[in-house]
Amino acid sequence: KTDAGLYTCDIGTDVAKSKVSVQEKPTEVTKQLEDKTSAVGQDISLSCELSKPNVSIRWYKDGKAIRKSQKYDLHQEGTRAILIIHDSTIKDS
Repeated sequence: KTDAGLYTCDIGTDVAKSKVSVQEKPTEVTKQLEDKTSAVGQDISLSCELSKPNVSIRWYKDGKAIRKSQKYDLHQEGTRAILIIHDSTIKDS
């Protein structure tokens, strides 16, 4: 049930009306990504916290979309978005 709708205050001789709409708050990043330094060959884990769980997330490297693969593992745990870069190389910098 929603609180949005037309509300009326009726005093018999006069009426006051109000149209109410309720909008969901946008999702925000509540904890930013941190810079990481790693030795070549190590897995690197990046994560950020969001204000809501189950949000559609896209990861990018240098403006190019990252997809789940042998190289990249992308997942969410509640409000946490996680990217794991497997077997890091200099090219991952």
